[in-house]
Amino acid sequence: MSGGARRASIPRAAIVLAGGRAARLGGADKASVEVDGRALLDHVLAAVEGCRQLVVVGPPALARPGVVLVREDPPFGGPVAAIAAALAVLEASADEAWLLACDLPRAARVVELLGDAPLPGGVDGLALVDADARIQWLAGRYRVTALRDAIAALPEVADASMRALLAPLRIATRPDPDGAALDLDTWAAIEHYRSMTDTPEGLDTWVAELAAELGLDEPAVPTALLLDLTREAAHTVTRPAGPLTTYLIGLAVAQGMSPADAAAATRRAIADRAG
Repeated sequence: MSGGARRASIPRAAIVLAGGRAARLGGADKASVEVDGRALLDHVLAAVEGCRQLVVVGPPALARPGVVLVREDPPFGGPVAAIAAALAVLEASADEAWLLACDLPRAARVVELLGDAPLPGGVDGLALVDADARIQWLAGRYRVTALRDAIAALPEVADASMRALLAPLRIATRPDPDGAALDLDTWAAIEHYRSMTDTPEGLDTWVAELAAELGLDEPAVPTALLLDLTREAAHTVTRPAGPLTTYLIGLAVAQGMSPADAAAATRRAIADRAG
């Protein structure tokens, strides 16, 4: 069962904002830019697939089966106008809503970090905060009633700022130790991300060949996970820490730790170093 399926029991919706001008991309359709073999929008939708209602705010080209597509009024009226348009079509049963930008290639990690428990009492929302202590408004989840009240309190939604909308709310934060809320809003950022995440051609074949040479049974290597952790260690600690990190993970797994637990422990160590 996927993480999204586990979250289906909570009456939660997801709002994905995908209607901006993408001026820093020369007006390109940012939501449709491909990384890791699929459009950025589809990375985000996959992360919240278990929600009872998925709402995308953007142009007609972004239509997807099972997704409610709406457009902000006026078009290109900004993120607050987009949220207002999404709230207008939310089902009455939606107590909470994920609020996500369309250019989060690691949206699944955002969802993992923010968890799937209902929001605690006295809190209107929960969002990630980056290393510079900036709240990532579009990497969070919020009470729908709080969002509706915040929209109603604004004199005008067109071109209003996210800070004007959400700063008055009671928002708890969670640290983002590994850059889960990274957004790809320039071509340089997109190309850099691609260069860091593309799996080299023939890597799986090499893993199988090396395993045979080392006398190992054909292993179920979590290639993407290990590459991701290697990059995080190299970026946060020092470049030579990357291969050493994967070696130590291998030792831990050989001694009985699950790959998932080893990955979680590694990320905690990286976060401690970053902090």
